[in-house]
This record gives sequence, structure tokens and C-alpha cells, in this order.
Amino acid sequence: MSVRVPESMLESYRALRPGLAVPSGTLVAAFHTDERTSNPGPVYVMERVGDAWKYSAFDAEGRATEHGALALCERCHAESPSGGLFGLPR
Repeated sequence: MSVRVPESMLESYRALRPGLAVPSGTLVAAFHTDERTSNPGPVYVMERVGDAWKYSAFDAEGRATEHGALALCERCHAESPSGGLFGLPR
């Protein structure tokens, strides 16, 4: 998996620490790869809107498959230490 943020948001993403959150308007995308074949997999995008996140899912070809309050995304990201994000590996 490769996590990407726009260059203008990179500094705030890199500065994540437990208890901190990125500002509204931040975009984060997770690009997945099929581990067996190394082919591109789904892409998941989060957009911070106020104090909440909007989630979107895309297939490997870039077609939107889901959007909005996705329960699976919300449940996992609710456990993060930094306002919905897990941040860079330490």
C-alpha cells in the first residue's frame, strides 16, 4: 500500500502525532496493490470536512465504487491516534 497526500498538505501529514489532527480540506489516498500479482488494486480516498471525514473507494481502473459515510472505513479510522489517521510508520 502506498499513502499519498497533495504536496500542499504533506507537512501537516508528516507532523501527525497522537492527539493531533490534520486541517479541514486535507485529502489522503491509499493505493493498494494485489500482493499475489503486484497488479494495482483499489484506491481509498479520505477528505477531511470540518471535524469529519468523507470516504470514497475506487477500483483499480479509477471507477468510483462507493462514496460517503462508509461504515468499514469509519470503524477502523475511529481507532486511529491522530484524528482519523494513523500517520507515518515510526
